[in-house]
Amino acid sequence: MIMKTNIYKTTIAFFMLQSVLIVILLNNNYMKNSDYLQSSLSEWVELLLGLVIVLMNLGAVIIARILYLSGIEAEQLKTTALKYNHMLTQNRIYQQHHHDLKNHLTVILGLLSQEKLTELRDYLQSYLNTVNDALLRINSGLDELDILLSAKIQDAKRNETEVKLIIRDPIQCSSKKVLDLVAIVGNVVDNALEAVKSLKPSQREATWSIRKDPVDYIFEFSNPLLLANQTAEGDFFEEGFGTKGEGRGHGLSITKKLTEKMEGTIRIDTSKGQFKVIIEIPRHKLER
Repeated sequence: MIMKTNIYKTTIAFFMLQSVLIVILLNNNYMKNSDYLQSSLSEWVELLLGLVIVLMNLGAVIIARILYLSGIEAEQLKTTALKYNHMLTQNRIYQQHHHDLKNHLTVILGLLSQEKLTELRDYLQSYLNTVNDALLRINSGLDELDILLSAKIQDAKRNETEVKLIIRDPIQCSSKKVLDLVAIVGNVVDNALEAVKSLKPSQREATWSIRKDPVDYIFEFSNPLLLANQTAEGDFFEEGFGTKGEGRGHGLSITKKLTEKMEGTIRIDTSKGQFKVIIEIPRHKLER
């Protein structure tokens, strides 16, 4: 971070110096035309300034390339951090089940020795369901999105929220658009999970679906509607307005901006007692 800040400071200083030299050169040309304050060395000074400016222009090309590579590296670091956090989460889950395995085997052996086959079957079924849930595998077609959705579903389970994930079609996404897409999905999902926390555990549920048609990728996220009164759709996208509490609605505002950046649309459907966010992004904008 410090190195990045130094690069930007150096770049600003470089272009400021370049601008000053150009101003001096132009001013000298103006005075030369007016034959004002000219010395015998003015032509050499003008030649030297011109040479320095040319060299600085070449340097500007190099600096632009450095900044471009720095931006790419920053995106790669964000993606790597996301994958690393997912690996930590999965490792914690594996360790937990490894630690609990001895206790489960003890219970299973006890039920078997007492010939309580019905209880044994129910216990094994419950344990297998728990393991299958923990080792959830998601295949959206995009590794970064798989990681995000997997982590969010684990968070939801820890908060006793049932998530139904439906992926009808895999996504093809350009590396340039990955971070924006992850931010869009992450913001909406965070809003949904935060909103249902105020409900009773039996009512905490959310449905997330991904599909495509010939033109768009369509992302739908729904959860029980919490607002008692009808609200105009545009209000949901105002900064500070939220479905999860006053002053906490920045997620949808940011999501709208990111979606429109890719020429997509976002709308809200509050019918049938559900708060549904529907996002449509042109396929050619994501894939290229």
